[in-house]
Amino acid sequence: MISIAKGKKKINDDIWLKIRLIFFGIVITFCFLFVVGHIMIIQFVEGKELSEKAYNQQVKNQILSPSRGTIYDANGEILAQSIAVDTVSLNPGKVTYANNDIVPDEEIAEGMSNIFNITYEEMMEELQSGKSVIVIEKKVEKDKIDKLNEWIKEKGISAGINIDEDSKRYYPYNELASNLIGFCGTDNTGQTGLEERWNDVLTGTAGKVVTTTDVNGNAISDEDEQYVASQNGSNIYLTIDATIQSIAERYLEQAMVENPTADSGNVIIMNPQTGDILAMATNPDYNLNSPSSYIPTKLTEEEWNALQSTEKTNKLLELWTNKAVSDTYEPGSTFKLINAAVGLEEGIVETDTENDFLCTGSYVVAEENGEPIQISCWRKEPHGALSLRGALCNSCNPAFMQLGERIGAQTLYKYYQAFNLFETVGSDIAKAYKGSFTPLDSVGPVELATASFGQRFEISPLQLISAVSAICNDGVLVKPKIVKQIENTDTDSIEVIETEEIRQVISKQTADEVKGMMQSVVTDGTGGHAAVEGFSIGGKSGTSEPRVGHEDEGYVASFIAISPIENTQVVVLVALYGINDENHHQGGQQAGPVAGQILSEVLPYLGITSNTNSESSEQTDTNNLIAVPDIKGKTMSEATKTLQDLGFEVISNAAGDPQSLIVQDQMPKYGVSLSKNSVICLYSSETEERLQVQVPNVKEKPVEQAINILRAKNLNVQLDGTEGVVVSQEPTYETSVEQGSVIHLVIKEKLTDAQ
Repeated sequence: MISIAKGKKKINDDIWLKIRLIFFGIVITFCFLFVVGHIMIIQFVEGKELSEKAYNQQVKNQILSPSRGTIYDANGEILAQSIAVDTVSLNPGKVTYANNDIVPDEEIAEGMSNIFNITYEEMMEELQSGKSVIVIEKKVEKDKIDKLNEWIKEKGISAGINIDEDSKRYYPYNELASNLIGFCGTDNTGQTGLEERWNDVLTGTAGKVVTTTDVNGNAISDEDEQYVASQNGSNIYLTIDATIQSIAERYLEQAMVENPTADSGNVIIMNPQTGDILAMATNPDYNLNSPSSYIPTKLTEEEWNALQSTEKTNKLLELWTNKAVSDTYEPGSTFKLINAAVGLEEGIVETDTENDFLCTGSYVVAEENGEPIQISCWRKEPHGALSLRGALCNSCNPAFMQLGERIGAQTLYKYYQAFNLFETVGSDIAKAYKGSFTPLDSVGPVELATASFGQRFEISPLQLISAVSAICNDGVLVKPKIVKQIENTDTDSIEVIETEEIRQVISKQTADEVKGMMQSVVTDGTGGHAAVEGFSIGGKSGTSEPRVGHEDEGYVASFIAISPIENTQVVVLVALYGINDENHHQGGQQAGPVAGQILSEVLPYLGITSNTNSESSEQTDTNNLIAVPDIKGKTMSEATKTLQDLGFEVISNAAGDPQSLIVQDQMPKYGVSLSKNSVICLYSSETEERLQVQVPNVKEKPVEQAINILRAKNLNVQLDGTEGVVVSQEPTYETSVEQGSVIHLVIKEKLTDAQ
């Protein structure tokens, strides 16, 4: 029995052993299949992702930022450059002393608020916000970094404050050419103007260093290190001349002050032979180093602060706009030059055919319901019989309506196309718009008539000056050019941007005839205020009326001038927008003098010689002028006698004995030439309070009256011209100056026709 029992037990043990073996075999097989399956999933499903994770854990990438290119003017003056700055941040709770003690938040807040643009309260709020990193300030310049390092050293701080290298775009001239150059955002990417349009050229390409690292992020070795060099941005040299740009901006600003109802203006100066833009000024302008700061315009600071954020943004966008390229306007009578050129080129008209046109004060262009549709001339008194030259000199609208009828819309539009008036011009400068004209198949008698004298269509100022420059370039249209050359800073190679001729629009003969008539406009017509003594000047005035139903937009007063007549090298367009003065809005009166002032400085600067040695102005009559001597270092008594003996009047508020007081300063300075009875102010100390006065407005006053008004304010006078009225003054009125300062007056004969 015992044997049988033992046998049964052995059998049972064998069965359980087999069962366990089978079970373990199944488990092992399952585990094996699971592992194999997981490996397959890792290999074929998640392999790519895991490989990337492994690579990222084992490889460290360091980005190498490229340097943004510099913008230069035509002579190598820096207009925009990137300078080294830093970004300052800290890690709350991890700012420690050298002994690893935590620096108290109160101490950090006090230090940061004393150095950076953040208050103590704001800093404490940031420190207690739970953030792991706080950016204190970006684009920090060296002086603040030096203060921060001094503070860190003084406090014995060893960790937790981060100073990271960065760069900042800097504009040395602040407002100069601001609407043209534009600015960069905080990421050094161009946002407006040339900075935006040429961003790809200026930016360059980032590089990187790829290094293999261990689990702690430390470099294993440099054997596998990969270095991809950054490609720095290229430098660009503009055709803009900073000196000419500053001249344009100065006289444009003066014109805006003298026309307080004008809301904006622009000046373009162009070389018609090369297409080089020598200056492109817009007013109002802004500081490129702080483009979003409040700008005094038609709004007071209180009104500005009361605006909603979207309203402020819209105002700033308008302020940043380059009106010369991105805005369009009705050119008015300046456009008569184009239509005159078309008529001459087509043989429809000649320059000096007497009685070719008749102005009765208005012209009937069509009939509607049996009633005549007539358009008046700008002048109430009819011009009578005119040649084409006479019509241009008098800016007669009826004469040009008659010329437009003879030419016809189809032919006019053919030439408008040839002059590129239907195309965008200047897209490499800013966002550009092409001309807006009535479609040819919709042009009726009224549309043809208004187009004939430059209204009821719109073009950009750059389009107009480009078209007129074609006339000045023997009829050849060239593409306006703003970039002179591109310099690769890595290779030092230079790409020169060549002049691009587009097409011959009119013949040289026609071009010469139009330029001859432009000279007559200045010598005998509505452009007399643009004349410059000693130089041959041509021009055309323009006055655009507000659109019907939009009278609040005001008038546009403009003038386009050229010089010299032969071999023309400079074309200047001046436009003042939004003038709401019914008595002072004509282009010849408001914009003509600005063009003349600009040319009077630009032509000598460019080395264009005067065509006469005779000077008629009082300013250059050496027989009537006396040079102010240098009397600094003399006693008040001696200086006064010296000046009075020369015929000057002397003013001084110095307290003390004139026998012992020593002259430390004088106004005007030594060397200025003035007429007798001019005022000299003497000061016994460099710090003595200066005698200030506001310049009165003498514009459009007869010369003798203007002199008397200025002398009554103890201001001295220099004259450009001797007979007529004041057409411009510098400094402009309401400017605060020292008594004894010299006010420069430009005198021209009074024009009755200055449209």
